[in-house]
Amino acid sequence: MSALERLLREGAPRWTRLENLLKEVENLPPRAFGRERLLEIVGLYRETSADLARIRTLTSDPEILERLNQLAARGYRLLHAEAPRAPGPPVREWIARGIPDAFAQSRRHVAAATLAMLLGALIGACAVAADSSQARALIPDAFFTERPSERVARIESSPERVDSAAEALGFGAFLYTHNIKVAFLAFALGATTLVLGYLILFQNGIILGAIAAAYHLEGVHLFFWGWVGPHGALEIPSIVLAGAAGLAVGQALLLPGERVRLVRLREASGPAWRLLTATCGLLVVAGLIEGSFSQMTARVVPFQIKIAVACLLFAALGAWLLSGFARRRA
Repeated sequence: MSALERLLREGAPRWTRLENLLKEVENLPPRAFGRERLLEIVGLYRETSADLARIRTLTSDPEILERLNQLAARGYRLLHAEAPRAPGPPVREWIARGIPDAFAQSRRHVAAATLAMLLGALIGACAVAADSSQARALIPDAFFTERPSERVARIESSPERVDSAAEALGFGAFLYTHNIKVAFLAFALGATTLVLGYLILFQNGIILGAIAAAYHLEGVHLFFWGWVGPHGALEIPSIVLAGAAGLAVGQALLLPGERVRLVRLREASGPAWRLLTATCGLLVVAGLIEGSFSQMTARVVPFQIKIAVACLLFAALGAWLLSGFARRRA
């Protein structure tokens, strides 16, 4: 038996199997292929392409080569040419599955970003608790215009800061635009330097911890949590998500390990993009809350209710993001 005859006999079953699989999926959307079937197609396509290359060295008979040429071309179109043109997931699926799955995939970087901010908050709070004069050094002037107790007394005795829907929307737009800039700065520093990404998260944590400690030391902690809580329940995790996305891209770019840098970047960019999308959406909502509900004094909404709303928002955010872990386990 010649080498050509042996190759034709051994390859016939896998060529037939590949033909049948291509007939099954060619008219289906990519999401309906199924993981096992797709992996089998990939394997058979590679084997068929290798068979075609070998057969070309043994014969130029068009009757033999035509079938394999067409089969390899169909496999290529399915796996390469058509994949980029496949429509993206619907918005509902993107929100319900895409972003939580990206959160689960980026869990190590999310944990690292969270740790950096919490460590900064702990150090900032401890520094102010040990010496209250440190608050003026650690807190930017924009946030430390007067003592916390004086500020609370002034705000709670003054007219409502936001008294119309138009004013609330305008103030909210300013806030979420600013916060999105901060989030993208955290992403950019993490993606390009890694170290500065950790540093900006740590610095934001120090400021937050110092402010919280200053308000607690003067006995106006209810005002602080009622003021920061409703929008902070979404805003602070959003900054962490943006920082985590930057750390993931930065590690792929600067510390790819033994793997090809471009491959690592492609793997990291998908989850990072979804986390940034979530960050922008959450910051818009947080800005609208901060521009309206958070500004209401205790005369309109008691501190306890505002804190309860903050807890509910944070719990809902956590349940949404953590749903990706349940699907991974399943």
